[in-house]
Amino acid sequence: MDPAVIESRLRKLDRLVGRLKQFQSISVEEYLSDEDKQAIVERLLQLAIQSCIDIGNYVIARQKLDIPETEENVFLVLGKRGIIPSQLAERIKGMLRFRNILVHDYLEIDQRIVHNIIRSQLRDFEEYARAIVHWLDRNDSVDG
Repeated sequence: MDPAVIESRLRKLDRLVGRLKQFQSISVEEYLSDEDKQAIVERLLQLAIQSCIDIGNYVIARQKLDIPETEENVFLVLGKRGIIPSQLAERIKGMLRFRNILVHDYLEIDQRIVHNIIRSQLRDFEEYARAIVHWLDRNDSVDG
């Protein structure tokens, strides 16, 4: 496994979360009245969630773990193997469902939920990144 691949994706995730944090202080009223901000936040969230999926899929493939039947199970496999905390796996699994709504636009997007996510759930991305880094460090010390 090439840790540089994961580290590159973690840097991308960090940049995306940093950009999302710029919108945290916006009031719900301001957010709901600005479709441009909504579009930017939706795209950044979509990319952040996709980065988490990509990292998870890479780890699963390189470690020859159980291949998940669905994308949302990527996080459950990581949680089951102790790569990320199982409670985090469940929370991020929910974010993946939300990403599907953003990508496929098959439901009306509730912008109040999006605003709530950027206000209160960005730390899940940070916790995910820390868990992956911690796992890489443990893996490196075992391999090295």
